[in-house]
This record gives sequence, structure tokens and C-alpha cells, in this order.
Amino acid sequence: MLVIAMETGSLPDGRMRWAGRRHDDDRPDASSGSSSAELFDAVFHALHDGEQVALGFDCPLTMPAPPGEGPQSDADALVTLAEPAAGRPGLAELGHLLGELGNWRPWTTVSTSLGRWKANTSILVWQAVPAPGTAEVAAGAAADSFFRQFPAATQEATDTGAGTVLNLAAAAARRAGLFVDASELARPTVSITVTDG
Repeated sequence: MLVIAMETGSLPDGRMRWAGRRHDDDRPDASSGSSSAELFDAVFHALHDGEQVALGFDCPLTMPAPPGEGPQSDADALVTLAEPAAGRPGLAELGHLLGELGNWRPWTTVSTSLGRWKANTSILVWQAVPAPGTAEVAAGAAADSFFRQFPAATQEATDTGAGTVLNLAAAAARRAGLFVDASELARPTVSITVTDG
């Protein structure tokens, strides 16, 4: 298993720092980089070697549907509702990475559900949430927190009122042509609170 976390907006020119490590390597930031090409290479090679990959982003991956939109079961309609958020920092990088995987590994399966990912999915996209009292997430600390909390992690409880939840990560995977269970489009992503230890 390779766990990678991204620091959205951490570098100029729209780039972002990322860091991660494998389950059998406890060196901090064993894998790291700042370009989308380096990130693609790390993810592609891990998938090629038969590893599962968990990608963490420190930006919101779930949002309420626009006002007036009731619950929908149509996957394409949910993807369309999520489209305006696709260019946000973090989500743009996720969309680019998944788009490249769609070109090179169109059979890749993406999930935002721990249960489904543990069973048979190639990529898990998760949200790295700052600990109470902190504003930012460090990529290395986020990857470490994932490993510590992974056995007990749960889906994020997002308060969306009576409206539909839009899962922006699942929508990005669907736009990239990768397989994602349509039910995830209306469910929150799994989240990990980033702690020091």
C-alpha cells in the first residue's frame, strides 16, 4: 500500500507539495515531489506493481448540492452538479492525475469508501482534515496519520441539511473515465484528522 498526501496551494504556479510512504517503510516522506509528473509516476508505478494507493487531499472533497437540488440518483446529473468545483486547488490536480490514469490505465478503480477500497479497489481518495486548532496540513504528517487511523477511520459526517451531498472526488474519477461506484457520488468521502502522533 502506498499512501500519498497533498498540500494544496503549498507552492507557487499552481504546484503542490506531496509526500507519502509505503506501509512497510516508516521513513518520513519516503516518496515526495512537487510536480504532477512525479505524482503520476509514483501512483502509476505503485498500481503497476499491484499495490493499492491512498491519495489524501487537504481540500474539501464533499460539498452540499446547490440550493434547490433535491436528492438525485442519476450519476450524470450529480457529476454535472459537481463540475463547477473541478477547477479548485487540489481538485484540479486530482482531476489531472485521474485523467492521466484514464489514458494509461482505464481499468483503474477509484473509491472514496474505505470498505470498498479495502475489498478490491486500486485507489482510495480521502480528505486530510486539520486537527482542531490548526489551519494547515503537512503532507508527511497526513500520510502518517492515515496509517495510524486507518483501522478505525470512518466516512466523514458532513452536515448537508436536506440536500444532496456531492462527492467531488468521485465525480472527478467518473469524468476521467475511471470506474467509481455511482452510489459514492452522493456520499461523503472518508476523512482522516491529521495529528502529530
